[in-house]
Amino acid sequence: MPRPLSLAHLTVLELSPPAMIRVAAETGYSSVDLRLAPATPTDIDYPVFGDTPMRREVLALIADTGVSVYDVEIIRLTRETDAAAYERLFEAAAVLGARRCKVIGVDPDEALIADRFAQVCQVAAPYRLTVDLEFVSFLGIRSIDAAARVVKAAGQPNGNLLVDALHLSRSGGTPADVAALRGRMMGYIQLCDAVAAVPPDDAGKLREARGERLAPGDGALPLAALLEAVPAHFPISLEVPMLATMTAAERARRSIEGMKRVLAGMA
Repeated sequence: MPRPLSLAHLTVLELSPPAMIRVAAETGYSSVDLRLAPATPTDIDYPVFGDTPMRREVLALIADTGVSVYDVEIIRLTRETDAAAYERLFEAAAVLGARRCKVIGVDPDEALIADRFAQVCQVAAPYRLTVDLEFVSFLGIRSIDAAARVVKAAGQPNGNLLVDALHLSRSGGTPADVAALRGRMMGYIQLCDAVAAVPPDDAGKLREARGERLAPGDGALPLAALLEAVPAHFPISLEVPMLATMTAAERARRSIEGMKRVLAGMA
């Protein structure tokens, strides 16, 4: 069976959730990952909490198009994080049919992040959500090893880690590091491509991650080896923010077409 392909919101961040689902349906994705909790001051806080017109529209589009919501994001784990404040996010995720919620560790204190991660997992558990800790190469928890230590220390049955191909590369990780997990503590994988040269500092890594990625197959990341390092049933989320001169639909289409070529080359 073909791997399920999900469209990450960062790829088409200018789109509202309804518009994103329409683009995903038009370009061949089976699901979307919605950014419903803003990560930056410029992100939009969409009105999907409670019985709102936008939430009803999203539910109608899910039914009409067959495009599901796979993941919601994003919770920034810091010393000030209050897990209970995100219950409305988990409630909305459950109503929309999402199975996962993505978090990132902003503080480098692994014990602190493990504590906050455990709290988020506990609040999310009644909504049957898996919580995935994504390591980010320019933030506090910035490597696969650090993320694995945090997830293990938190000890939550619904706690996992998420590997993003770009952050794996930029943090010095390799597909072998992913293969060493043998699929444990993971449920899906996030892919894009990038040039071989690693940005020299955190500001450069941030700039690349937010808007200078490449479609799968257009760069130098070892995507085939990374896919071989995880179970064949793992869904793939395509997080590929690219040049702003492209339309959202063009970015979505180039991303999925590139991914299909990579997968075809592995057959």
